[in-house]
Amino acid sequence: MKRDQQLENNEKARQTAKEVYDLARQITAELHAEHRRPCVRFTLEPGEPELCASKAGGTPYLPRDMAWPLDGEGGPLSLLAQVDCAGLSGLPDFPQTGLLQFWIAWEDVCGVDFEDLTNTAGFRVLYHETMDPSVTAEEVQAKRPPRPEDDYDDDWGPVFVPCRICPQPAVEQGMNTLDPRFPALFLEKWNKARPDLRLDHWWGLHALVADRLRDYDATGQPGWTAPFHQLGGYPYFTQQDPRPGRYEDLDVVLFQLDSEMRDTGKGGDLVLWGDCGVCNFFINREALKRRDFSRVAYTWDCC
Repeated sequence: MKRDQQLENNEKARQTAKEVYDLARQITAELHAEHRRPCVRFTLEPGEPELCASKAGGTPYLPRDMAWPLDGEGGPLSLLAQVDCAGLSGLPDFPQTGLLQFWIAWEDVCGVDFEDLTNTAGFRVLYHETMDPSVTAEEVQAKRPPRPEDDYDDDWGPVFVPCRICPQPAVEQGMNTLDPRFPALFLEKWNKARPDLRLDHWWGLHALVADRLRDYDATGQPGWTAPFHQLGGYPYFTQQDPRPGRYEDLDVVLFQLDSEMRDTGKGGDLVLWGDCGVCNFFINREALKRRDFSRVAYTWDCC
């Protein structure tokens, strides 16, 4: 009798577990469908593009009347990436013309101030409304001041090989499980559907069902695979979203550059943030509409 009861209990537990898995996936899929944002993904193609083209690394564009951007100690920043905004069709509130640039310090933490992600001593976001096609790469490079003798050499940084940024058509991206709003929205739906299995927090359940939700964890978009390079949409992190609290108003993914390990034939990867990490820039939507890039949060994390 005891053995029969144990078998019955085991079967009930298996059935309950299946119900938990199925409901968790159903709710996650619902949130993915209900909360969508447009984004432009892009790929990287090795090679030095034209001066004004979209690129990661390489020689930046600078107007003739603009000096080379410097860090808080007077050393030269380096171009992380620049995006020709003509390729951002379908992204609301993003500029559709001009050039958007992301500059960072080439040093051990790549210019991030982890105590204040908006501190521009180690990075800069620049927007050029127009570009002068007569400016040459030689003119721009001549503006670059020398690095301090004890600084990192010019080849050190997350971008190992200059690459062309190739934007793809804008698509709708669903909310992922990393979004700070996800736990509360999930619990609201769960407790309404299963008051008999009421939950007060998300993480315990997530640990149980994580393998069933893995395709919603990184991107909120089943079928998408790394690398997760994009503008707009929902961000991806290897750790967690740093915005809750101090940076909650920075609600737009201005730029995201993931690590991309690919054999380039030059003995290195394309992009590498620490131990296979990802970098993000965030901005407030109203500031983006005004083309005000003075307050941007820049961060990166890795495994």
